[in-house]
Amino acid sequence: MAHYKILGQDPYWMNFIGLMVLTVIEVAAVGIELGTTITLAILTVIAIPKFFMIAAIFMHLYGDEDSGILTLTALFPAFFIIIMVLFVGLTHPDAASGLPDWCRPGNYGL
Repeated sequence: MAHYKILGQDPYWMNFIGLMVLTVIEVAAVGIELGTTITLAILTVIAIPKFFMIAAIFMHLYGDEDSGILTLTALFPAFFIIIMVLFVGLTHPDAASGLPDWCRPGNYGL
């Protein structure tokens, strides 16, 4: 069990309840036909807090004594991923506009 509280409750249970509420909203957004753009916007907006909730509580990046070093350890590969994406995107002439057919939706040949 964690040695700290979120709103006076155990952080794991609060995180579980929060993730379940956000999951119900996601399922409702997909179930109700709102249009592709609105549904994707809702799913993207909900994915961000879910990511932080999982990373902070379950990966112990918040609230533990060594959470600072754990956060830096978790973010270290992100720096190289961002650099890789930028350099591939900036050095390939058709990186932004010339995707091959097998990368485009609907052209998988399945």
